[in-house]
Amino acid sequence: MNASGITLYIALSVDGYVADAQGNVDWLAEFQSQPDGDEDVEGFSEFFETVDCLVMGATTYEQVLSFGEWPYGDKPTYVFTHRDLPPATDEVLFVNGEIAHLVLELRQQYNHIWVVGGAHLAHSFLREREIDTFRLSFVPILLGDGISLFSGKYDKQRLDLVDTTTHGSGIVEHQYEVAN
Repeated sequence: MNASGITLYIALSVDGYVADAQGNVDWLAEFQSQPDGDEDVEGFSEFFETVDCLVMGATTYEQVLSFGEWPYGDKPTYVFTHRDLPPATDEVLFVNGEIAHLVLELRQQYNHIWVVGGAHLAHSFLREREIDTFRLSFVPILLGDGISLFSGKYDKQRLDLVDTTTHGSGIVEHQYEVAN
């Protein structure tokens, strides 16, 4: 897989939520491993190998920290926050400012950037039209309420479907590229 640009790769419920009403993602746990014990959750490792840096919001960062060991190794990670947070590694950088300014720098430094989450940061990237590829993993659950991935105005951004993958767990991943 040869990836470049900025990718929003995120799991969401079939009804469009990335977290429940309390901000929890524990509902994802039952879908995170294959019945055969394969720890490569739905091809994530292959995707992750193509990533040069990560971008996430403070809430997502704190959730990742709560899971235990830092899962992203030595990949540069930019965390948008207005607060003082502990760095998980020397590669974690805290940023505060306009998305457009950071994106310009990131695109000059890195080939493939992953917007990890959360929804608020994704909304900002969407408003600025700074997502090139969407990898949306629809998890077969209806939450009924929570933090919606798509809320806001995006000026009718047209997407082209480039791939669909159905996994044994019931997750269906759609990959889109932003139409020119």
